[in-house]
Amino acid sequence: MRRFFAIVIWLLTAQLAAATGIPTAGGGSFVAAAQNVLEQRLFADADDGRLDEFSPLQAALVAGGVEDADSLRHYEQKAAMLVNELRHSASSIDSPRGQVEVIFEFLHHRVLRGGYDLTSTDLRRALDAGRFNCVSATVLFNYFAGELGLDCRGLEMPGHAMSRVVLPKRPREGSTGTDSVCLDVETTCPRWFHLAGNPKRQAAAAKQTIGGATSTDRSKAREVSPLQVAAMIYYNRGVDFLAEKRFSEAASANAKALRLDPGNATARGNLLATINNWSIALGDTEHFANAVDLLRQGLAIDANFKAFGQNYVHVHHKWVEHLCHEGRFGEALEILSRAAAEMPDRDYLRRAQTEVHERWEKAIAASPRPGPMLQMPCIGHVSPID
Repeated sequence: MRRFFAIVIWLLTAQLAAATGIPTAGGGSFVAAAQNVLEQRLFADADDGRLDEFSPLQAALVAGGVEDADSLRHYEQKAAMLVNELRHSASSIDSPRGQVEVIFEFLHHRVLRGGYDLTSTDLRRALDAGRFNCVSATVLFNYFAGELGLDCRGLEMPGHAMSRVVLPKRPREGSTGTDSVCLDVETTCPRWFHLAGNPKRQAAAAKQTIGGATSTDRSKAREVSPLQVAAMIYYNRGVDFLAEKRFSEAASANAKALRLDPGNATARGNLLATINNWSIALGDTEHFANAVDLLRQGLAIDANFKAFGQNYVHVHHKWVEHLCHEGRFGEALEILSRAAAEMPDRDYLRRAQTEVHERWEKAIAASPRPGPMLQMPCIGHVSPID
């Protein structure tokens, strides 16, 4: 799983906005990102915070981009055939720990043969070509282990994901308890169990596979449900879209992640970064009104995100310069007046009105053509400058 915070949705539906605390778009400047039928069903199933209609595998496939029932059925059947092979391999293993190791070896020798790839969140790439990252490997490991009756959870930590298997302890003599022990599995590292007796070498091998920048510190991990794992898939897709400057899709993916996991701080952070970067890109292409409208939406999500306020001023500055260069001083003043009313704490928005007024006067005075005197608007609400 990746982390990507940069310095900006048009959101899916009013229902999604209510679930994530994100407002819907006003004015229709951008078309809301459509949910396919499978996504609509998935989000309806997830409304109570758990999966009932969808299995964890189905949810992960839909989150990864499967859009139609036929494709979903195809990959379910492909995974089920692998489970049948696995059952045969594990049939003679009695201990849960032994089963975990058989599942892990099967996963890497039979399925994940194409190598680690940071961008391979989509399970279809793992099932078709053996390419995987920490999220897709964790989903498949948990699927196989669950089919064999083991209790598995996802583990999320900054920029990374693993599996946790809850194994029953052997009861001590005279004990009636049901104690258990957690076995954490680095699903991306093919040598994980071969190095089980040497934690330092395990950690080194994991970092060699996934890269040293990714955290594998399990003290910062949280257990995540299958629904939250699906949210991680949406989040990863949002990272990829943002890197490609596909802002609308990036915002949509992160909003979907928040719909499934409202507490996902990384998805929320990337949604804010997407909105911010999107507004900058719009300003750079002189779509100033759209850029400002997008920043308003961002401020409605998080008024304390500093980049929104800074870029609100920056975009207005560029917009006003553009209008003044074209001699549209009246429009520039109207825009600044509205902006100053919305953000009265920004001194530039007040000062700029005085500056535009002065520039307009100079432009009139320098005009070579005599004509009727133009009446300029009063800006009496601007405080005197000492």
